[in-house]
Amino acid sequence: MKRVITVLLAVLVSASFAAPSIWGVPGLHRVNSALPLGFNEMSFRLGVSYWTAANEYLNYVYHSHYLPQDLLFPEITETEHTGQGRLSLAYGVWDYVDLAATASYSGTSFERDLYEERSTGHWEEVEGFESINIILHGGYNPIPGVEDIVWFGGDFRLGFAPADTAFLHNLDGSDGTWHTGQIMSTIRKPFSTTGNSNYSMDFLVTGDFGRWLPMAPVKAHLNLGYAKYTQNYHFTDFRVTPDTIGWTYSDSTQIALEVADGIFNFGFGVEVPTPYADIFFEYTNQKLLDRDNASISYFTPGVRFKNSSGTFIDITFDLSTSEFDPQYYDLGHGLYQTDSIVTEAQRAERAPLPIGGVFDWGVGLAIGFSSDMMGRKEESNLATLSGTVTDSLTGEAVFSTITFPGVPIANVTSDEVTGFYTHRIPAGEVPVTVVAPGYRDASAVVVLGRNQSISLDFALVPNLGTISGSVRDGEGRPIANATVIIGSTNPVTVSTSTVGVYSAQVEAGTWPVAVQADGYISDNQTTTIIANETVSLSFTLRASLRAGEVMSFDNIYFASGSANLKPESYPILDSVAILMRDNATARIQIAGHTDSDGSESSNKTLSERRAQSVYQYLVSKGIAGNRLTTIGYGEANPVAANNSAANKARNRRIEFTVLSI
Repeated sequence: MKRVITVLLAVLVSASFAAPSIWGVPGLHRVNSALPLGFNEMSFRLGVSYWTAANEYLNYVYHSHYLPQDLLFPEITETEHTGQGRLSLAYGVWDYVDLAATASYSGTSFERDLYEERSTGHWEEVEGFESINIILHGGYNPIPGVEDIVWFGGDFRLGFAPADTAFLHNLDGSDGTWHTGQIMSTIRKPFSTTGNSNYSMDFLVTGDFGRWLPMAPVKAHLNLGYAKYTQNYHFTDFRVTPDTIGWTYSDSTQIALEVADGIFNFGFGVEVPTPYADIFFEYTNQKLLDRDNASISYFTPGVRFKNSSGTFIDITFDLSTSEFDPQYYDLGHGLYQTDSIVTEAQRAERAPLPIGGVFDWGVGLAIGFSSDMMGRKEESNLATLSGTVTDSLTGEAVFSTITFPGVPIANVTSDEVTGFYTHRIPAGEVPVTVVAPGYRDASAVVVLGRNQSISLDFALVPNLGTISGSVRDGEGRPIANATVIIGSTNPVTVSTSTVGVYSAQVEAGTWPVAVQADGYISDNQTTTIIANETVSLSFTLRASLRAGEVMSFDNIYFASGSANLKPESYPILDSVAILMRDNATARIQIAGHTDSDGSESSNKTLSERRAQSVYQYLVSKGIAGNRLTTIGYGEANPVAANNSAANKARNRRIEFTVLSI
């Protein structure tokens, strides 16, 4: 089943080719692809779109034509319905360069709320030829080894539009929204490149993840660019005053206005190809750089039905993600009602957006043909590599990763139950390396022809070595049931036998080895284990301290009648310091003892001074002073009768008592 699914996904990946966007060049809907059409290839696209938007007005004041009065409507909604038809043609003039042309025509029906007092009907319509655009488009992949994965390209578009706005004037009677002869600037279409010309330049990137990761048949497209639009307006503005018979017009002024807008273009799209339809999603945003808070953005899901004859049908749905204020784009007409002078800058700021205002939502339908899609049901430059991965000793399945070093092909894993793997990879000479934990890597080079299937099995050799040794205490006695931990991420743990011996098989490599045993201080070392060889590693553990334990030393020497330590005492005290460091939380008492020579008081003082000397020495070796206390007992606690030189030597001693652990 896994093999069937993988092969199917590879077919899905290979089934996506270059159908045109609304601009005629390869792409999705508004987002263009960096993939070129190809030399001598051609395409055409005929599309229609419908958008709608509701303009809501609160506390709308209307001067009645029938009654000499002003009416206040708390809320009315005017709805815009806009349709557009667009034809595009494209031709591949070179392997990497296309040339396309588009022409569009649009119209808007403005639907007003029905009130008896409104005199000029329910609808207002404007329509007209929108623009012609010429597009130069190209793409290329300059990176060796990933020619079919990432493409970089660009497009340059030059647009031409009607020279004036005559067809956008209200030719109906005054209705409280527009007056007779007034330019209908607050509608959202067809203000696209009104007058003069426009141009845009875009940088394009396309990534075909399906060529790199056959389990993820996805293409992504990124568009970044800049556009410049110029609008020309020639109209008469006038002041309007309601009176008892309708409206009075006064103080007219002739306006000749040129408005230039720079626009930052952003587009991102993702498509998932299947044999008969491509599902895609795109987000586009056009930010007007010279206007405050003005941008047009849409989220557009769509589906493209296609077949091997080269024909396709696109269905799209636009959802607005930005705001639009229809009352604002009135070319300064509202300001002119109250101000004696309205500057060109003020009118330009209130000019309609050259790319049209954003609608609430819209749908699109397009049909077309692209010769690039003719007769291509499956990518011909792919081959199938499959096989099994097993253990060379047991023959059991091995879960492994099949890699392709130095080649941009995604890794694939073998099945942990059957050991089977399969992969669709580019034809040609391909290096293959199989990697599995606990096994030696296995490599091969395969040469595959187009659409060829090759079976390549791997029997992996276990990559294990042996580590063994003993664990003993400071007296050389074996320590049973000590725990030996080899490795850190996925450690191997074994215990010592009754004679203190351990042995384990682990993967070759350099590993930390730690030993733990009750009553002893843990120890650790690092060793390198070689496959099929045995490494010996033994440990000697020091006993850990116990609360109440007393350690007595009669070989810590001082100068006669003095508290000055003799150098021959240093090794013993150094071992005590090491013991304190190994038992990092232990606290001890240092007790000084003397023989009975001399007075009792002088012997007690001497024992206290000698205990203090030991304290100072241990502190000098890095032992914290708050872990040490001192006391002097003098001759009070002998361990032998003070009746001989030997017994007196035994009584002259330093004792360490463990207070706590």
